[in-house]
Amino acid sequence: MKLITLLTLTVVTLTSCNCQKTAAEKSDLAAKTAMQEKAIPTLEYEANTRGYYRKITISDKKAWVVPERNGKTVTLNISDADWNELVTLYQSVNKEGLKDLKAPTEKRFYDGAPMANFRVITKEMTYQSATFDGGYPPAEIEKIVTKIIAIGDKVE
Repeated sequence: MKLITLLTLTVVTLTSCNCQKTAAEKSDLAAKTAMQEKAIPTLEYEANTRGYYRKITISDKKAWVVPERNGKTVTLNISDADWNELVTLYQSVNKEGLKDLKAPTEKRFYDGAPMANFRVITKEMTYQSATFDGGYPPAEIEKIVTKIIAIGDKVE
């Protein structure tokens, strides 16, 4: 009887340990998947004219802003709320179609607005939008560009 009890106890203990290990692995996998879903590649907005320059780079919950040509780079931590909004906006961006976007205005042709570009930089490739007027992005990327600029404005 003692032998049967000891054997049963051993089997139950080993089985429960294995279940806990499997549950922990599933939990880790779910956490990694959630982090990957929240991750975005490097986003970059750049606008310039003869007398104006501004570049905002966003990656890993940080923003780097260069407010003027040959200026000092300012670093800013991005809040969780702003980061989550950026992730949501990024998911609606068609990276392949960026180069084909049509600018809604042409003020950059006579220095009425800075020339601006939006880039998505991944490990494999850089996707760049067609040049558009600063302050007047194409409708397809207007929300994400506006959000990037708003984040960049927080350092000034």
